Amino acid sequence: MAILLNRKEETHERIVRTAALAIRQRGYSGVDVAEVMKESGLTHGGFYAHFDSKTSMPAQAADRAGADGVQALHA
Repeated sequence: MAILLNRKEETHERIVRTAALAIRQRGYSGVDVAEVMKESGLTHGGFYAHFDSKTSMPAQAADRAGADGVQALHA
């Protein structure tokens, strides 16, 4: 079953996906908010429209990176 996301949710998902990739490639300390936003095709200023704090994005991304790793192991 496909889940339809609105534009804000899609953008949020793209940011988290980009940050999760950064964690997998560079480790947790390699996640820089400005870099992730740029890699997501967004401005740094838009960050707080999607996250409450600077720590919430890396936390969500770490959860995603872990889940992606587990899924890859099962595949």
